[in-house]
This record gives sequence, C-alpha cells and structure tokens, in this order.
Amino acid sequence: MKLQALRLFLRIMELGSLAAAAKSLNMSQSAASRLLSGLEHGTGLRLFHRDRMRLVPTPEGTSFFAEVRRVLVAIDDLPRVAQRVAGGTRVRLRIVSMPRFAASLLAPAVAQFHRLHPEVEVEVAIVHRRELELAVANQSFDLGIGALPLDNPGIESHPLLSLPAVVVLRPDHPLASRKSLGARDLAAETLVVLGPGTQLRHDVEAMFAADGLTIHPTIVVDSLEFACRLVAQGSGVTIADPLTPATLGAGRLAMVPWRPRTLFHVGVLRPALMPSSPSVERFVECLRREGRQLGGRLARA
Repeated sequence: MKLQALRLFLRIMELGSLAAAAKSLNMSQSAASRLLSGLEHGTGLRLFHRDRMRLVPTPEGTSFFAEVRRVLVAIDDLPRVAQRVAGGTRVRLRIVSMPRFAASLLAPAVAQFHRLHPEVEVEVAIVHRRELELAVANQSFDLGIGALPLDNPGIESHPLLSLPAVVVLRPDHPLASRKSLGARDLAAETLVVLGPGTQLRHDVEAMFAADGLTIHPTIVVDSLEFACRLVAQGSGVTIADPLTPATLGAGRLAMVPWRPRTLFHVGVLRPALMPSSPSVERFVECLRREGRQLGGRLARA
C-alpha cells in the first residue's frame, strides 16, 4: 500500500474532489485516478460512489478515513519524535478524555502530575466517546478517561469514580427547591439532552424507561457543557453528573438529586495487552487522588 495513495485519499476526503486533491499534491488527475483505483484494489474496499463528477464516500470509505488520518498524523509526527529523543526528552504520556471529565477531573490531575514529573511530555486530547474508544483500543493513547460500562476487547477498564445523577436547572426554576426529582416531574419540561449514541443519552433514556416513560427531547446537543449553558440561559433542564455544572460556577445552576438515586461511573481506560509504563502508573495515582478529593467535595456540597 503506497503512502502517496493514502495521502491522496485523505486529500479527496478533505477537499471533496479528485481534481482538487490531485492539484494539491502536484499530480495529474489521470495519475491520481490510477492511484485511487490501486488503493481500492489493494484494500478490497470501495471507498467512493462515483456520481458524475463527484466522489461520494461510502460507509467503508468514511471508516477507513479515520484510520488513515490517524496513521498519517503519526507518520508526520515522526520528525518531532526524533527531535524529542535527540534532545533527551524520552518520555511522553498520551492521555485522551471525554469532554464531561476534562475540566473538573483531568485538568487538575494533569497539573498535579506536571508539578511532580516536569520531565515528562504530556499530550492531551478531548474527544467524544466513540473516538475515545477507538483511540485507546488502537493504542494511539496510553490511557483514557471515560464513562463506564464499556465492552471492548481492546480496552481494559478500571473504576475510578462514581457520581450521582442530578437534574440541572436554573436556581430560580420552580423545581429547583425540591429535594429530589424523577422522570415524571420533568414530563412538562423542556429537556436538553446529548445526541443518540452517547453514553449519557443511553443512561438518561434508561432512567426514564425505568419509570415507564420515553424521553421527548426539545433540544439535542453534542456537548454537556453547552447543555448546561443553555439551561443557565433558561432554555430548559438537563440531566448529568455534577462535574460539568459545578465547573460553570456557583449560583449559575442548581442541581437536584435524581430519584431513585442513580450513579454514573467513570473509569480509567487502557489498551489491552499493552504494558503499563511508570509514567502511566504515576499519572493514574494523581488521577485517583484527584478523584477522591473531588468525590469528597461533591459529598459535602
């Protein structure tokens, strides 16, 4: 499989046409067409549908694109890796996290780790659940922080923290003074939820289903932080763990415990069968320490 063919495929996906991709790589369109045909033949994948002058990615092409981009990013990073090794900075820690846990859990753990181990280069990526699972399973990162449960043979998961489900509202909302809230209490409310396929959406649907109800969201977003900001603006209510609403500042949001008590679980994710380095173990220690402190603060709140 030629590296040039992979770069061509990447440029077609990014630019939307064979002609534009060929021009960006300083090759003729006929040469690019032959290269693309060779790539499809070599992989056994049909990467595009031909629609007159357009190339429309197939589902296989879209999936292959994510892998090709990951590989080419790693290849393009090799000069920097060589420079780091030549300069004596031999240790790098690669961490990936879901957005829900980045500000309140990951950031202080990284800061703590850096104070203790300034010689280690830390690389952090914030991605959604599906991307995180792929990134950890294919060993692009040393460890991840994500929602549990997770069933992936390429990933070892270890419990880190359990957080109570809460309903997030404006402090002046009529329901904000309640001691607890359940699915039936929210039947008439504007519900802000994450999109289908996310772990939190699955959890919320299960919480409503336990009470014999189906959710009917009014606003669907792809970020829990954005959902909480909408709630702060008076655009409904959302259901979450306490981490994200707590980071937006006291007084902006109220949190009422979910009834019946429900826990969201957070875990440390590692590539299966990949030996754990001393840096990974030290960072996990910082993460667990921060998790204990965070759990204590939430329990006192």
